[in-house]
Amino acid sequence: MTNIQVQPEHYDFKYDSLDRFISYHKQLELVIKNYKSAVLEIGIGNSFVSNYLKSKGYNISTCDFDKDLKPDFVADVRKLSFNNNAYNLVTCFEVLEHIPFEDFDRAVDEITRVSSDKVLISIPYDAATFEIVIKFPFLYVFNKKYLPFILTIPKFFKKTKFNGQHYWEMGNRGYSVRKIRKKLLKNFKIVSEEKPVLNSYHYFFVLEKR
Repeated sequence: MTNIQVQPEHYDFKYDSLDRFISYHKQLELVIKNYKSAVLEIGIGNSFVSNYLKSKGYNISTCDFDKDLKPDFVADVRKLSFNNNAYNLVTCFEVLEHIPFEDFDRAVDEITRVSSDKVLISIPYDAATFEIVIKFPFLYVFNKKYLPFILTIPKFFKKTKFNGQHYWEMGNRGYSVRKIRKKLLKNFKIVSEEKPVLNSYHYFFVLEKR
């Protein structure tokens, strides 16, 4: 079993950078869009997302390996203590990189098992990013708030080394987006792949159980 990697005091104000709030917004957007009756959040971090959803009346349960974060349930993503199809929506944001890659399939199988419909996953995407965002009046005519232009070049030459938290990151040598996508397709139909504007480091998969 993996040791606790992140202490509760890690989740202070410095943790909640602008980039992370952009990621929070994308997480909330996807949960609200795909919510039906009940959602399970695996990996709660500082509880920002779950607390917001609870305040808005969403039926959400939280699960984490670290009991000190005070989740509703304490469990490892590789061995979840829930019945089959227990939640219509399961989220696993920035979690899978915290376990060895050889356990990836096992974790995804468990996530699949407890979901009856949709799964939302995000994974760090280590890439050189060049991004411009343009905002000007009248974009609302096109149902847009801004126009993003982004170029990402994965660091395929970089070998991931365990840094005390991440065992691996997508985009590095041996962990291409294509490889991760192929693994996910064993269990899911990929509805969409999304990178938030101004935070392409968090790469989101919207998945539908087969």
